Amino acid sequence: MFFPPVLLAAEFKGIISTIAVGPKVGGGTDNVNSTVLVRVENQSKDAIWSSDCSTNTFWSFKFDSDGDAGKETYSLLLSAYMSGKSVVILGTGECSGDRTTDIQNLYYTRFDF
Repeated sequence: MFFPPVLLAAEFKGIISTIAVGPKVGGGTDNVNSTVLVRVENQSKDAIWSSDCSTNTFWSFKFDSDGDAGKETYSLLLSAYMSGKSVVILGTGECSGDRTTDIQNLYYTRFDF
């Protein structure tokens, strides 16, 4: 039986350590790259919520902030980071992109309660 990687992934619950965003942060070759990188507390490529492709030792998750959903995700994560509130993040279990193929794609996030 086939299960998409996201169904096999574990959720991260905790605090965001830092966020990076900018035209070149994702390693893009032009000034329209809208990749956001997220580092969570206790980052480890061996963490239960990490995926096999996620071998980056610093960054935990990434997503595209272009479009409404990306902007809303960035807003939620920035708010959580600035307030020190705990979040839940689920990755897709897959890594893709320009020079960020070693960072897991973010599937969803929410405030932890």
